[in-house]
Amino acid sequence: MKITKTTVTLHTIFSGIFTFLVAVFFASGAIGENYTDAIFVAPIFFLIIVFWLVGVSFLVFKKFNTSVKIMWFSIPLGMIIAFPIAAFL
Repeated sequence: MKITKTTVTLHTIFSGIFTFLVAVFFASGAIGENYTDAIFVAPIFFLIIVFWLVGVSFLVFKKFNTSVKIMWFSIPLGMIIAFPIAAFL
């Protein structure tokens, strides 16, 4: 399967936007969690963006298939890691 630069660019843009929106949504918390006036009550969910950046770093090494898989897998992976940490904090 031939992967073009356009395909990789679109995957990077769409997965980046989606990752950012999901990370901000979970970091903001629900209305019941925000008993302070803080914008982000669970900033540990920004780990999702860190995992996405690891996927983007594979683009530098020309590992396109691995990069696209990691970029899209960063959301469930980040949630699996961040939810238990947020529960204890």
